Amino acid sequence: MYRREDNRATRKETIVEYERVLGIYAHPDDADVGAGATLARLVREGADVALLLVTAGDAGGFTAEGQERMAERRRAEQRAAAAHLGISDVSFLSGVADGHVREATGLVREIVAAIRRHAPDLILTTSPEYNFASTAANHPDHRAVGHAVVEAAYPAAGNPFDYRDLLAQGLEPHDPSEVWFQGHREINHVSPVTQGDLDRKIAAVRSHVSQFPDLDRMERLLREAAVRDAAGAPEGAEFAECFFRWQVR
Repeated sequence: MYRREDNRATRKETIVEYERVLGIYAHPDDADVGAGATLARLVREGADVALLLVTAGDAGGFTAEGQERMAERRRAEQRAAAAHLGISDVSFLSGVADGHVREATGLVREIVAAIRRHAPDLILTTSPEYNFASTAANHPDHRAVGHAVVEAAYPAAGNPFDYRDLLAQGLEPHDPSEVWFQGHREINHVSPVTQGDLDRKIAAVRSHVSQFPDLDRMERLLREAAVRDAAGAPEGAEFAECFFRWQVR
């Protein structure tokens, strides 16, 4: 995949290739709502993309009916959503309760293991910081996962002397190059996407039928946001998604 950054003064582009990408999120639907079009673009342009979900979203939904099967249902919805984006590698951690990620022990170790297993150049996740401009971005699980990703990405994932038990399992140290945070209070990277990428994102979000009582309204809001975000994208982009980009190395 190629990321093209626009320099507003010179309109020059910097091209960087990402071969492997890992999305790390708290709940099913987090990736699709916040970065679905970018994930579709990464797949379309040749990246090997995988998703790791910390919880199964067992506290989700908007009706009492079917709550006892919510985790199973949401896992299925996430796999269906990922398929729309072209992603087949979807995994879930076990034993982490929806709404209580910040209380989970061993989460950083699990993420270090995932980073070493997938060896991503790029990680996509949620912001570890509170963003008062966006209530929806500030679920405590989102911030907890973002914080754990920060702790894992540097220096633990690449340090051969940390988590030696993982090394003994054959998981070699790996330093990701970048992390992109969605829902962050600052934006320093705009990812241009095509109409097709956006359509695949909408199809993915529409797979999460247990979470959105009005899917037509959700689609309208997401399409409007993609147009607004394109204002900061390279010239000619009709649609985009926004991130805070951390260059780890």
